[in-house]
Amino acid sequence: MILAALAADASPGKNFRHYLKVDSNPDLETLRLWGADGQAYEFKIPANSAGISELATEQMVVQSMRRLASRVPFEIPESLGQTRDSDGTTGVLFTLLEGSSPDLSRLGPGLFSKSFGEALAALHSLQIDAIADSGLPQYDSAAILHQKVSELDRMAATGRVPAQLLSRWEQALEDIGLFRFHSTITHGGLSSDAVLINGQQVVGLTNWNAMSIGDPAEDFRWLSGGALPSTFEDAMLHYRAARPSADENFAQRAMLYSELELGTWLLHCLAVGDPVQIQQAEELLAELKDNLEAGNLKDLTATSFVGLAAAATIIPAATPTQEIAAVAEESEPAADDAEEVTAASIFDEVAGIEGTESVDSDPETKETSLDELF
Repeated sequence: MILAALAADASPGKNFRHYLKVDSNPDLETLRLWGADGQAYEFKIPANSAGISELATEQMVVQSMRRLASRVPFEIPESLGQTRDSDGTTGVLFTLLEGSSPDLSRLGPGLFSKSFGEALAALHSLQIDAIADSGLPQYDSAAILHQKVSELDRMAATGRVPAQLLSRWEQALEDIGLFRFHSTITHGGLSSDAVLINGQQVVGLTNWNAMSIGDPAEDFRWLSGGALPSTFEDAMLHYRAARPSADENFAQRAMLYSELELGTWLLHCLAVGDPVQIQQAEELLAELKDNLEAGNLKDLTATSFVGLAAAATIIPAATPTQEIAAVAEESEPAADDAEEVTAASIFDEVAGIEGTESVDSDPETKETSLDELF
């Protein structure tokens, strides 16, 4: 009720009839509200110091992105007003976009993958100087590679990551050609909470508190880690068709980032000290190792996905989206689908902690050549 009162104070004149507390982000207290006018809203106020930074970034990014709304094929929330609580903490009222969260385990290649690929192609094609005044952190390829190498060292130090996976990731990170790309505007926090669909069409993106200038492949790691391989590849084909300037190693990095995210989750669980979550993280890594040994994982070298780039030039019109049952026979057995659902939920949870753990906090990026890192 206190949050509802603050929301009303942030936008005088609005009459809220219903509200629901949301606990998806421990750094922010979030309340969804429905007004007498039939519109839905979302009020956010920081729960800690990390939340202060997240909310300030989100409000700033939303205001900047609203000016670019005509250039992207999805809706963006609007910041309606702000207020302060008794402690002087600032809360912000946003519009709540219509749409539902996608269940990647049930989405085959088709309308969803097409609209997802085209939505991100539009976002990544925006000129960086269009939001230059937002003060977003900027990371070049050398900075991102340095961060990934450092994170891999931390994973290896735990002694809990299978040696086969460490070797695979190390080999990929040593392939300097894999990291030759141009930084773009990136969402940075895509998950089932941030992507909204109507039917199977992507209609909105929310949770803009992790936006940065960086590797666009980061925005595909959620899809790579949680969707059917065929859905991921279809999205990549449509992405490349809509953004031909994407580098040819884009898909490999997205897959690498999604695999590394399981290691990131293990590090987080160890830091929290939850034995149940630690065991869960180790089991997911063991499953990934089994898939590697069975030959089910694509190679991560800088030429292994070149066929996708070529195929994008002859991509046919999108076919009607298929439900998972319609593509089950040509994908994986039912047992594997259950594993994918579990992994997808982990990716959603990691997306919530990435804002404070995944990249160095200093937004100033030193210009360093990739070759100097090895």
